[in-house]
Parts: sequence; C-alpha cells; structure tokens
Amino acid sequence: MATLFWLCFAVVAYVYFGYPLLLKSGLLGRRKIWRRGRAQPLLSVIVAAHNEESVIETKILNLLASDYPGELLEILVGSDGSSDRTEDIVSKYRSSGVGLISFPQQQGKSAMQNGLVAAASGSILVFTDADCTFPAQALRHLVENFADSRIGVVTARPRYQNELETSTTQNESLYLRYETWLRAKESDRGLLAMASGSLFAMRRDLWRPLNPHFGDDFALPLQAALGRMHTVLDPRAVAHTRLTQDSPNSMLALKVRIVSKDLRALLAYPALLNPMRYGAVSVGLWSHKLLRWLVPYFLLAMFVSCVFLGRAPFFGAILFLQLVFYSAAFAGFARRERAPAFPWSIPMSFCVVNAAALLGILKCLSGRTSGRWKTVRGQSAAL
Repeated sequence: MATLFWLCFAVVAYVYFGYPLLLKSGLLGRRKIWRRGRAQPLLSVIVAAHNEESVIETKILNLLASDYPGELLEILVGSDGSSDRTEDIVSKYRSSGVGLISFPQQQGKSAMQNGLVAAASGSILVFTDADCTFPAQALRHLVENFADSRIGVVTARPRYQNELETSTTQNESLYLRYETWLRAKESDRGLLAMASGSLFAMRRDLWRPLNPHFGDDFALPLQAALGRMHTVLDPRAVAHTRLTQDSPNSMLALKVRIVSKDLRALLAYPALLNPMRYGAVSVGLWSHKLLRWLVPYFLLAMFVSCVFLGRAPFFGAILFLQLVFYSAAFAGFARRERAPAFPWSIPMSFCVVNAAALLGILKCLSGRTSGRWKTVRGQSAAL
C-alpha cells in the first residue's frame, strides 16, 4: 500500500508540477524558431451554428470587420437544424459575401463542419465558434504562420470576457491561464497537438472528414501530428469568449463531454502515444492529456492506501488533510448556489475537474456518445 501511495503521488506530482518544469527547463527539446510571412491565401472561415440568434449577428460583423482582404475571405455559416432566427439573421448578410448552408435535420457540430468544408474553396480553413470575437488583425496573424512549411495548424490564445463573474468562472479563468501557458511552451518546442476550439486554422490539404463523435479542436491537430506537421499557438491572435458554464453543475457537464470526446479521438490514433515513433509529441500527449485525465483514479488510489496505512502517523496526517480538502470541496458543491469566493472555492473546482475526467473516461469506454449538439448561451447547462 505504501508503494501504491508513492507511485500514485509521483504521477500526480509529475502531471501538475514535473511536466511544466520539464517544459520550462527545455529538457523536452530546444525552442524552435517558426518562420512567419506575409502571403495572403484564400481563407474559408467555418462557423457552425445551432440556435445562435443571440450572438450570430455580432459574430458576422466581427468577421466582416477583419483587416484581411475581403476578396480573399470566404465566410460560411452552417445552421444545424436551427429553430430560431439564426438563418434569417445570416441571410441579411448574403450581399456582404456571407454564405449560409442550412441543414434542416440536426446532424451535430462535426458532421456539419464536414459539409461546410466540402463547400469551402480556401487553401486555409479557419474554424471559429459562433460566440467568439477577436481583433481585426487576428486572421492575418494566424495566416502569417503558414509561411513555415512545417506548420499545419495555428491556434489562437483564448480569453474569457467574464472571468470574475462567479467563483466558477474565476477558477476556470485561472485554469485557462495555466493551460495556455502549457500550450505556449509546447508550441515553442514543437510538441503541441491541440487547439482552442474558439479560433484556429489549418491547411486544407491536411483536412480529413471528422468523426461525428470527435471534437475538431483535438482531432484535427492529431491528424496534423500524424502527418508530421506541427501545431503552434500564436499569442497575438486573442479569441474572446463568454463562459456560459458559470456554475459547478454546468462546468461538470461540459468537461465530461470534452474528456469523453477527446479521449475517443486520442484512442483512434494510438500510434501518436508511441514515443519511439513520435518523440516529444507523444510525451506531451501522455503528460498533458492522458495522465491528467487519469489523475482522479490515482487520487482515489492514494486515498484508499492512506485508509489502510492510517495507523502510521505520516499516512494518518495525509489522510486527515485529504478528508479536510474533500470535505471543503463537497461543502462548496452542496452550497453551489452561494458558492464560496475565491480562493475558498478552489477545492470545489479542483474536484469538479477531476470528477469530470473520471466520468468522461467511463463514458468514453462504455461507448456512450454525447448525443445531439446543443449550445448554451446566457444560461447554465443542466447536468
């Protein structure tokens, strides 16, 4: 039991502290110099929408305000069985070059993206969420990176507009800053294999139709990695999104769906987990994704081992600290309508993230999918 405890402790410590230290120290590879250029290829901007009447006009106006040449910017909005005014709003901008493709029967986001890409003409595909806005220079900044022939995918830097609205959004914003720092370091060393779904771009010749049960922001960078192409993060391109999952319940539901879809995508490309074939990219996927998703299982094993070893003073003290931490998390979740303020809400958020990973893995391995794609704007999603 002592061996089990220390083994699990070592894995958890590596995921949260060891791996970031490896990245910062440069032990996972020297920093790469990525070349940027000023070529302006034809862009196809893909916007998937389902009942987005509250945000779609703002999105279109934001795209039309881009400083990228209008004659080289193709905007395609797909309406996935929308039952509100989304299609009427998009239709108003046909004269401005905004294309609308209506899917009467709801198919899901990935299936709809497959249809939109089939209709796209650009050599660079840009994927962006309907509720995301970005500065006028963002598209130009993304495209400049494709001057380097080694780069297949370029992702923006995400930022929440309401990061201090609730304890959930505040903690999620803190987590996002940590996550963005990790991705920036991975990008510098050529081992990043994920993107921000709010805004990213990829070469058209790397495109492969998406499995409807995979997320585009992970499956597409994985496809690029399989082709020995790199994904980079450009910090100049900032994507602003309002975090609508502003309660522990809705955050848990969101993260369960993300983990299950991303794990399903990763398991579809098992070769990428082989360091003998894909080197540091494999190390990054193990460290940043797979082991992090497995952390709740290691935490459970640590707790159980401490229960058996509790008579020893050291392990008894560790068990007591765990009980205090998990009790604080449970109390915060039980009073989630009046959630404690930061930093007292951190135990609750930490446990929500790891509970989502635990449930997401079980959901993936059980073969359950996430069902129909639904967007949540201005309200909390039900668990």
